[in-house]
Amino acid sequence: MQLTIRKASCEDIPALKNLIQDSVKNLQATYYSLKQMNGTLGTVFGVDSQLVKNGTYFIAEVESKIVGCGGWSQRKTLFGSDKAQNKENDLLDPFHEPARIRAFFVFV
Repeated sequence: MQLTIRKASCEDIPALKNLIQDSVKNLQATYYSLKQMNGTLGTVFGVDSQLVKNGTYFIAEVESKIVGCGGWSQRKTLFGSDKAQNKENDLLDPFHEPARIRAFFVFV
């Protein structure tokens, strides 16, 4: 199996939404109820399209199938998707605040 990493594009967003849902519902099923998982999907866990637009979100693929995603942000927001409330879109000060690792999901 050949793993490739590439930058995500806006065209990838529907596939990323599916990957995130599969990741949450399968990998967290032992620890959380379906109600809890559904409550996080789309707000806490979901695509932050700003990361894609910034070119700081990446996709891992095996044989052209997306098996993982994740990235980093230069914004103060710690987590959340496009639908999250209370996002902090202010930029971090790169001299005093490190970039934030964001939104990593896997599902094989």
